[in-house]
Amino acid sequence: MRLRLKCTAAIAFAAAACLAAASAEAKTCKDAVEAKSRSTIKASDEAREKRAQNNAIAKWSKLAQSTYGWSYRFWTRAEEKKVECKGTPKSKTCSVSAKPCTLF
Repeated sequence: MRLRLKCTAAIAFAAAACLAAASAEAKTCKDAVEAKSRSTIKASDEAREKRAQNNAIAKWSKLAQSTYGWSYRFWTRAEEKKVECKGTPKSKTCSVSAKPCTLF
């Protein structure tokens, strides 16, 4: 019985390792995409920066999709992400850059 459990566990581990290796190999990334956004909302500096960053990521997503296709639009799957924000007390500008990737 113990030998059977050990064999089953070993087979399950090997199968999981193969699936992980297959998904890592299947990931495809493209050239970096850049986007920029500016926010001047009448709120705190943090709120302005957060809105500028979110809008820049939304623009990045649309640009990645229009350039490379629907499956490349996800910021969460991108690699080599760069987010840079700067500004004045009344406005914030954020630039984002990343390589869009797909899992298949």
